[in-house]
Amino acid sequence: MIVNTDYYYNSGFENKGDTQGLERALARAERLIDLVTSGKCRELDSLPEAAQEQLKYAVCAQAEWYVIYGYGNPDDTIDCKVRLGDFSYESRNNGVTKSLSPVAEGTLKLSGLLYSGTEVK
Repeated sequence: MIVNTDYYYNSGFENKGDTQGLERALARAERLIDLVTSGKCRELDSLPEAAQEQLKYAVCAQAEWYVIYGYGNPDDTIDCKVRLGDFSYESRNNGVTKSLSPVAEGTLKLSGLLYSGTEVK
């Protein structure tokens, strides 16, 4: 893991629960962040120091999201429900990018870590 509980607390995150639960949240957050950044957690040492810190911060922010809101199932989330007479409309997961917390997503976008680019041969 690229982030441990000490790093989480030293980064200013305060949601303290049982240490084992936080470690699970950090591990799950790291897997998600690695997925959406095309494996950048696995390539941490090759990134510039500033990018490494932003990546770690995003993992902490995502873990905090899990600690506060739980893991949930984004497919079951209804974020918009409208009913007018006999007409009703539900929108599921509108605008959510792979279940990222807003802070983690913003951190990754601002640091350029969500950019995947293209490869030309």
